Formats: sequence, C-alpha cells, structure tokens
Amino acid sequence: MAVRYPNAFQTPSRNVNANRNHTLSELSTYGAVKTTSATKIIVAVVFTVVVVTLLAAAITVPLVLALTNTGPFATTKSSGTTTTAVTTTTVATTAATTTSSFSECSSYANISDATRLATASSGTACDSSTFSSSTTWVRFTGSGGTQLATSAPSANQCGTQASGWYSGSLPSSGSSINGTACYVWGSNNCNWSNTVRVTNCGSFYVFGLVIPPVCNARYCTV
Repeated sequence: MAVRYPNAFQTPSRNVNANRNHTLSELSTYGAVKTTSATKIIVAVVFTVVVVTLLAAAITVPLVLALTNTGPFATTKSSGTTTTAVTTTTVATTAATTTSSFSECSSYANISDATRLATASSGTACDSSTFSSSTTWVRFTGSGGTQLATSAPSANQCGTQASGWYSGSLPSSGSSINGTACYVWGSNNCNWSNTVRVTNCGSFYVFGLVIPPVCNARYCTV
C-alpha cells in the first residue's frame, strides 16, 4: 500500500520525498521518530516541574517554620512544670521535765530566814515590806526551810500574827502551777488568801509571791 504526502519529511537517516510512494515500514519509522521526540519533551517538562516543586518546597518549609516560631506570627508552646511546695512547720513544745523551760529556775531571789519557820514564835513581821503587787520569784534556803508550809500552822506563828501557808498540791518535777496562799486568823485557817505560783525546778521549788492582803501577815516555811 502506498501513501503520498504533499510535503517532504526529514528523517534521521534519509529524506522522505513527498513525490514518491512510501511503504508502511517507512511510515512506521517516521512515526517512531515523532513519538520519541514527543516523549523526550514530556520527560523534560515533567523533570522541570519536579525540580521547580522541590525548590519551592525547599524555600517554603523553612519560611513557614520561621514564621511559626519567630516574628509576629510566632506561636509559643509553653511547658508547664508543677511545683509542689513543701511546707515544713516547726511546733514549739515545752517539755514538762525540762527545768530550763522556766526562766524562774535560774533567776530568783534567795531567802534564808529561820524566823519564817512554821514552828517559830509569834511576832509582828509583815511581808508588805518584802513583796509587792508584782510577782517576785523566791527560793527558800538554809535554816529557814526550803518551801512554803503546806499545812496550816497555828495563829501567831513564824514571826507574825496571820500565819501564811500554801493550800494545795505542789507541782511535779518540771511543772509550774498556780495555787493559793491562805492566812490563819483565830480558828479560821484561810481567813484571807491570795494567788501564788509554784515551779518545780527538779531539785528545788521556786515560789512566785505577791504582797499579802493584810498586815500583819507573812509567808511561813518548813
């Protein structure tokens, strides 16, 4: 079968003459040449598109990251750390057996007076000249005894007329308590009274004493 073309075609190996009849083989070769050229063009275009896409991605990704983490469009991811405040509380306690807990155990006045003994004879002494309305801490020592009398003496004893004594129980070691001092008058063992304080310092007592309510009244010792 022969096909006539009006124009001449150039092939890689020979000219195609439009004035002569061509065989199917020659036409196939010509079509292959055209197909090969088109394929190369398509490949080149695809390659170019891929390269451009990669270049665009290479530029766009860092730019997006930069805008995301810095600048006016930056977003900040905050990581929260929970801190537990441990709060330690110190409770001040006073040990009942610690004599140093009481300042009066190391700061007191010594009284050594044998006329204060509950067995001493009558007199007119009055503790208004020895004590005041403010508490005075005293420690009785020596021949005058070591503590207040804890039972009622007779009236007119220990150098006075109204004999004073401590009515109540003495505190245990390392303790301090309030108590009552009574004054004997006639047959009444507690005709007058006032509050006193007693602290057991371990090996001795100290007494927080104030002025008696009347004269002539006095604290008696044993």
